[in-house]
Amino acid sequence: MEKRWTIDDIQAIDENTAFDLCDECEEIKGHWVYFVDFGGYFGFSALVFCNGHHIHYANDYALHHRGSEWAGTKDKTTDELREIYRNKLNNILFTEEEITGPVKDYDEYDRKAYFLRNYYPMREDRVSIFHVTHSEEEREEYRKQFEGKVYDPEAFAYFANAEFVEHHMELVKKLEERKAEHSDSFDYWKDAFLKEMYNHEYGINWQANYDTLSAFGNVRWHGENDSAEDYFDDLKFNDTQRRAFYAARSQYYKEASF
Repeated sequence: MEKRWTIDDIQAIDENTAFDLCDECEEIKGHWVYFVDFGGYFGFSALVFCNGHHIHYANDYALHHRGSEWAGTKDKTTDELREIYRNKLNNILFTEEEITGPVKDYDEYDRKAYFLRNYYPMREDRVSIFHVTHSEEEREEYRKQFEGKVYDPEAFAYFANAEFVEHHMELVKKLEERKAEHSDSFDYWKDAFLKEMYNHEYGINWQANYDTLSAFGNVRWHGENDSAEDYFDDLKFNDTQRRAFYAARSQYYKEASF
């Protein structure tokens, strides 16, 4: 009888098992990608590994690309899915050389930052600070797993490998330095603000300034009658950034449909 795979089953697969199951594999930006046909619900899928660890947050599955009778589209073929996965992974995964290299625009910075926060930490054993417990006894047992480990504030997790945490933080620092090279670039910041305005539905969001600008650092809630200037001061924005925000907002209202 054919195995009926669940998401927990797939995410628990180790690299040796992925190799045994795969139809083919290839390396993408220092990560090994195994193409496995699970049949059933998940279908032809891409499993991502690095340093012997399953980077399952980066996986992709056929179920995310199914056709819709309502939209008049068909399911993707295996060849089409393989190409979709390759394109996606080349967009969301990065080598260290890319991370520390120049940042072209806000979209690239955002993808690199997401990679460092979410995918990069998965290449080492870790203990997340986020865990559901039901009693003080359970919480204390979980806390014991932190003992002797080093906290990584970017990963929100503890690691046994202190050198890994140090290197991870250095990569984050270098990315931020590259971002800072655009501190006086009007086009960079206008693009950044416009993207976050769309992300947070600025035109219909009752706390639009707070939600949009909190994407750029720690800000205080300034109440329902706030102004963007309140958050500019919290973020210590320069004149270029402030002008870029208003230009982005003007463009947003011209383009957006409510």
